[in-house]
Amino acid sequence: MKGKIRMVLAVMIAAFLLTGCGGAKIPLAEVFQQEQLEQQAMQIVEWLNAEEYERVYETFREDMKEVLPTEELKSACDETYGSAGAFVQVNGTEVNGQKIEGEDYAVVMVKAQYEKQYVTFQVGYDANMEVIGLYMK
Repeated sequence: MKGKIRMVLAVMIAAFLLTGCGGAKIPLAEVFQQEQLEQQAMQIVEWLNAEEYERVYETFREDMKEVLPTEELKSACDETYGSAGAFVQVNGTEVNGQKIEGEDYAVVMVKAQYEKQYVTFQVGYDANMEVIGLYMK
């Protein structure tokens, strides 16, 4: 189990480094559809904005559920953008592929605008389209 938790963290760290540093974009594996990834990530942002944490939690892979229960998810949202004001709009998305230890992953970055600040959501997916990581900044 510790190995899976480390994998979740490793994927999200890799995703952060990839999207945060503006490095070369890694193409998606054939198992992923970019439009589906973008739609599902934007749905997660919509649920987070509506405080429907249980719906977001249900998209998580089992190891992710252990790492980020709904109470901690709510707390992370409150801390990251709780005082940002009302959601205004999505200002764009970016999708990147990842390959870690021979497994394919995808990371979707959703740039959201709120009344008082911008928030970037990064959602990591495995080949089964289960969420393996969620990062907000």
